[in-house]
Amino acid sequence: MEKKPRYKKPLSTILRRHPHGSKREITNIVSWVGNFTLALFLTLILFNLLLGNYLNTLAISVGIIPIIVSLILLRRDAVSVPSAILAVTIILLITWLATFGQGIYDIGVLGYPVILIVAGLILRGRVILYLALLIIVCLGWLAFGDLFGIYEPIKISQTNPEDFFIGSIIILVAGNSVYRLVRNMYHSLSKAEDEVAIRKEAEKEREAVIHQLRLKNQELDRFAIRVSHDLKTPLITIAGFLGYLEKDIKEGDLQRVGKNLAQINDAARQMGKFVDELLDLSRVGRITNPPTDAPFGEIVQDALKAAEGLLKTRQVQVRVEAIFPFVHVDRIRVVQVVLNLITNAIKFMGDQKNPLIEIDFQEINGEHIFFVRDNGIGIEPEYQGRIFELFNKLDPATDGTGIGLALVKRIVEVHGGKIWVESEIEKGATFFFTLANKIHKEM
Repeated sequence: MEKKPRYKKPLSTILRRHPHGSKREITNIVSWVGNFTLALFLTLILFNLLLGNYLNTLAISVGIIPIIVSLILLRRDAVSVPSAILAVTIILLITWLATFGQGIYDIGVLGYPVILIVAGLILRGRVILYLALLIIVCLGWLAFGDLFGIYEPIKISQTNPEDFFIGSIIILVAGNSVYRLVRNMYHSLSKAEDEVAIRKEAEKEREAVIHQLRLKNQELDRFAIRVSHDLKTPLITIAGFLGYLEKDIKEGDLQRVGKNLAQINDAARQMGKFVDELLDLSRVGRITNPPTDAPFGEIVQDALKAAEGLLKTRQVQVRVEAIFPFVHVDRIRVVQVVLNLITNAIKFMGDQKNPLIEIDFQEINGEHIFFVRDNGIGIEPEYQGRIFELFNKLDPATDGTGIGLALVKRIVEVHGGKIWVESEIEKGATFFFTLANKIHKEM
C-alpha cells in the first residue's frame, strides 16, 4: 500500500510559516502580479475604447473590481484569497477576450498554464484543482463554441500588435513570479538546513550534558558512600574509646585515661580535617578570591614555605631554577595546588635515599606547562587515570583523606587548565598542569 505524503499543505504554506520573512516575499510577488494585472486592464480598456469595442471595455471594467479587492486584502496581510481572486479574474478575462478575438487561437490563452504554475506555488491543492477545471471549461467553451457556431472568432489574417503586448506581459509575469518564488523557496530551505544543523548541534550538546550528569550522579553515589564510611570510622573510634575511658576512670587508671583521650582527640582531629577538606572542595569555583597577575615563582615560594617543616623532616631536596612567567589566577588557590603536589610527592618518596622534588615549566606552542617532578616510588599505569578521583588513595596506610588530588584537579579546571601525570614504577612521577588566562566560574 502506497504511503500518503506527510505534508498535505502547499509549499507556500510551509514557506509562509518560516520565521525568516517568506510570507512577506510571497505577498510582494502576489502584489506585483495584481498591480501588473491592474495596469494591463487599464491599458486594454484604453485600447478597446480607441477601437470602439465597447462590450469588451465594459467586461474589462467589471474585471477591475475583484483586482482592487485583491490588492486591498493583500495590504491586510492576506495571501490565499486575493491570489485565488486574481487567478479566477484573469482566467475569465482571457476567456472573454479570446471569445471576441481569435477564439482558442488567441495568444492570451497562453496565460492559462502560467496561472496554474504561479498559483501552484501559492494556493492549496484543492483550489488548484478548481482552477484547472475552470480552465478546462473555458478551453471547452472556446473550442466547441467555435465548432458549433455559438460564437464567431476573428480569423487570423495578419499579425496583431496587441498580441505582442499581451505575450510580453505573460512572459514577464511568469518569468518574474516563478523566479522570485523559487528564490524564496531556496532561501527558506537554506535557513531550514541551518536550523536543522543548529538543532543537531544542540542535540549533541544535550547528549554531552546528559552524559556528564550521569557521570556526576555516579560520582555523587560514590561520594556519599565514601563520606558516610570515612565519617563513621572516627565516630566508631571515639565511641569505642569513650567506653574504655569510662571504665578506666572508674578503675582510676590515669595512664590509660591519657592514652584514651589522645586516641579520641586524634579521631576527632581526623574527622575535622576530613570535613574541612570537603568544604574546601565544595567552595572551589563558587567562593573565589579576585584573580590577580602574580609571578608563578612567588606562588612556588609560598607553597615551599608552607611545606618547609615537612620537607626538613623528610630531608627532601627541592630544585627550582626556572624563571617563571606571570599568571592571572586566584593566587591562594594556585598556591594550594602547588602545595598539594609537593606534599603528595613527599608522601610517596618511599625509601629513596636522596629524595628530590623539581619544580619547573616548559613552553609549547605558546602555552606554559608547569610541572612538579619527584624521584619517588612512581605510579602504576592502571592507576594514573584514577588518582584525581575523590577518595582514590593508592596506599590506604598513608595519611590523608584521598581528597587532595581531586581538589587540585578542580582548582586547575576552574582556571581553564588541565592536569595529568606521567610516571613509571620506581622512577618517580611528574604532574603537569596548565592555567588559562582567566578563571572559569562554575554555576
